[in-house]
Amino acid sequence: RRWKAALKTVGIALIILALIGPRFGARLKEVSREGIDLVIALDVSTSMMAEDVAPNRLDRARNEIKNLIGDMDGARIALVTFAGDAFIQCPLTTDFGALRLFPDVADSSMIPTPGTDYGSALQKALQAFKAPTGTPDKEARTRAILFVSDGENHIADVESILQDARDEGVVVYAAGVGETDGAPIPVYRNGRRVDWKKDRTGAVVTTRLEEAVLQDLAQDGSYYRIARTSSSLPRITSALDQLDQTTFGQEEFEEYEERFQWPL
Repeated sequence: RRWKAALKTVGIALIILALIGPRFGARLKEVSREGIDLVIALDVSTSMMAEDVAPNRLDRARNEIKNLIGDMDGARIALVTFAGDAFIQCPLTTDFGALRLFPDVADSSMIPTPGTDYGSALQKALQAFKAPTGTPDKEARTRAILFVSDGENHIADVESILQDARDEGVVVYAAGVGETDGAPIPVYRNGRRVDWKKDRTGAVVTTRLEEAVLQDLAQDGSYYRIARTSSSLPRITSALDQLDQTTFGQEEFEEYEERFQWPL
């Protein structure tokens, strides 16, 4: 009985040791990072404050972008915010933890120039693809731009914008935020809604999702819809996976050999 008890105790102890997962004997392992360069251009114009999607178009877009960043594996991503003007809020990075913080601070007060200028957003996106020195990277990479907007366009020449992207070898995707029925734009003061945005005649301004503009922009890519109760934007990950993946970095790290087999 003593021998039986001793053997059972030793056996259980060895199983526990195997489950702990002993590892020793390090070896160098090299991993290549493959993916694409993606610039997300987020519309922060005043019309994005409309509340036809909850809580409003801009907040919904920010949440969708953060979810998308979490689903992207191996890509380098940058964030451009735009209205009547545009600027690079975050350059290309693989640090998705830091990148996810930037959409939270994007709002309509960041860009004082009113309107929605896709041409300006495109130029900033093309600039974001360049190296920090301002010159294109020596190694050609697959590049894509995702416009997230309600489609209100105050610069009419969409075809010219699309041609500029084609000339640079950039594939354009678009995601429309909002509803086609239209909604007024609230005016907030000290965190409380005090009025609705009005035009010069005093009439309440109504903004609606203009899908045609975004569909024209996404002729070479795909168009996605972020609606009141649903979103097709997550499908973009499979579309981006169909593009040619390029290697943009190699990392070396020490990996320890698993030795759980010995006690097991």
